[in-house]
Amino acid sequence: MKREKKRVHAQGAKWRKLDNTAKLFAAVAGEDFGQVFRISAALEDEVSPELLKQALDTTLPEFENFRVKLRKGFFWNYFETNNRDPVVEHEETYPCKFIDPHVSGRFPFRVSFYGRRINFEVFHGLTDGLGALNFMKYLTERYLELAAGEQYKKERESGEGQAGLSGGKRHAPGEAKEAADRTPPAGRGHAAFSGQRTRQEADRRIRERAVSADSYLTYYRERPHKRYETERALAVTGDCLPLDWQSVLHGTVALDDIRALGKHAGVSITKYLAAALLWSVIQVYTDGRTLKRPAALNLPINLRTFFESDTMANFFSVVNISWPAGPAPRDFEELLGHVSRQMDEKIVKDKLEETISYNVSNEKKWYVRIIPLWIKNIALSAIFFKTSRAYTMTLSNLGPVALREDLAGMVRGFQLLLGVSGRQRMKCGVIACNGKLCITFNSAMEDMDLQDYFFRFLREKGVEAELESNGVADREHDQGNYPSVSHDRGKLKKIVNLFYLALLTAAALMGITNYAAYGCLNRGWSLLVMGGIAYAAMTVRYSVMRRANIAGILVRQSLGAQALLVLIDYMYGMKGWSVNYAIPCLILFDVIAIVFLILLNRLNWQSYFMYQIAITVFSFIPLFLWWGGLITKPLLSVIVVILSVAVLAGTVILGDWSIKKELKRRFYF
Repeated sequence: MKREKKRVHAQGAKWRKLDNTAKLFAAVAGEDFGQVFRISAALEDEVSPELLKQALDTTLPEFENFRVKLRKGFFWNYFETNNRDPVVEHEETYPCKFIDPHVSGRFPFRVSFYGRRINFEVFHGLTDGLGALNFMKYLTERYLELAAGEQYKKERESGEGQAGLSGGKRHAPGEAKEAADRTPPAGRGHAAFSGQRTRQEADRRIRERAVSADSYLTYYRERPHKRYETERALAVTGDCLPLDWQSVLHGTVALDDIRALGKHAGVSITKYLAAALLWSVIQVYTDGRTLKRPAALNLPINLRTFFESDTMANFFSVVNISWPAGPAPRDFEELLGHVSRQMDEKIVKDKLEETISYNVSNEKKWYVRIIPLWIKNIALSAIFFKTSRAYTMTLSNLGPVALREDLAGMVRGFQLLLGVSGRQRMKCGVIACNGKLCITFNSAMEDMDLQDYFFRFLREKGVEAELESNGVADREHDQGNYPSVSHDRGKLKKIVNLFYLALLTAAALMGITNYAAYGCLNRGWSLLVMGGIAYAAMTVRYSVMRRANIAGILVRQSLGAQALLVLIDYMYGMKGWSVNYAIPCLILFDVIAIVFLILLNRLNWQSYFMYQIAITVFSFIPLFLWWGGLITKPLLSVIVVILSVAVLAGTVILGDWSIKKELKRRFYF
């Protein structure tokens, strides 16, 4: 029997387009707005990082659409296969932090642990709540299987000698099943078994395509559509916590109690919680009699409930559930009836199809598709922030988590945390497990007035909540299940902002001094200083803080250096040495450096190809300067153009089909 060779795939061997919603999230995500949410599993015992790593390593192959990294194309972002190994981190900071696409193995998710809790944080562009919940459920069950097996092993070793009296070998939990899975079918030859594996592989590929499909496009129909609400809603106000700090408060209630409360009122749990949250907002942030602006909730809806889909990509919509500006509701029952009617009217298939039609129709417009990505990002960010002001806060209910019966007793509960932003400084996540419903407020506010009123309201209705906090704004209910963040990772951002401010101040002082001494800035030394300051700021912003591709750093630094050299030449009478020699030499250095990078990283050479194209384009700039009469000695410029074009042509020829594939993914629109 021949042993099969393990194939080593290059990074990015496969790629896929982002779904309709992911394109928006990728455009607006950043340090200040991470678009990250977290699902946590609170266990009965301490988490073992070694077992959690094993569980993650066996979970990820079952979710191949998660084995990706986010890349930038010319027109759209896209996901590319990531063959690195994911890591397990010990939680050291606040939840739902921005997931930098250049660190942590470049995965758009983060798995961490603290004490008895496992955390799965995910960039919303990768998947929605249901997709993340499926991953987290599988990861948790796999971990518990390993933990149970480890416990069994310890018990067997402690009872050494007794096991031999039983006359047979016992299997740890899950071992019998795994052994059976590894055993070829009895009575069949190797060829039959190989055929079965081939069919399994084909089935796996079909399933992989299904779970990564863009169901928005599948169910898109041209039809009249309604735009999103843009009227500014009531905002959560008050003093904000220091930069990057977040206050977490969990309220765990009996699922039967809250269900009975909703049943008594004739509504679902989600309707009751939405009304209770709106009621709390109105009572805390208004005088209780008049609303100057509507109080509105952003309510995500799982579209798989209305449209058949197995996708693990995003497939959800949002609805605006609100009480309008004007007179406040007379009592809670009036507000509850209003919320219930809105949800019944808006959460129906026809209305949701209108939303899908609106979202996808914009993406399909040819003049939108051909706009470069950096311009799209600016436009999408402006649109997103304009629509996000129509919500006071977000309420997301993932529903119940059904764990295997033999493992459910090892879990205390699940928790859902939504990342906050400057527009929505507080969000609420709801999830149920083992007969308990966990309502979590994640907030960037110092006060706890809204949370206190909400849980007090439930208590008055007969539903008592067990509270737990992370100790930031509420130390009373801190149970030590969150890390005490002794260092603020936002300090680096503060230092950098102060650095920028210092540079700007220095530039202004130099300009004022120069003008006071010479009466003009035309050829003053301060312009040279300002150029150096601008170059330093660019270096820190795009090369130090960004952790970007080394080729990208090379190109940006080169362009900045070229501008600085031209400024120096200009300050000393524009002798022409900057355009005749300096700029062509810098471009030549870039060409040679990119070649070395490609040779050093041949398995991932495609990541440098776009920069190679950019350098080749830039190499033609001196020719245009020559045509404009600014370059008087063009020989070096001509040589650089010939070399850059020759190197690019060589890459295309040697790259063969890989070049076509790279161009397709980079320039798809």
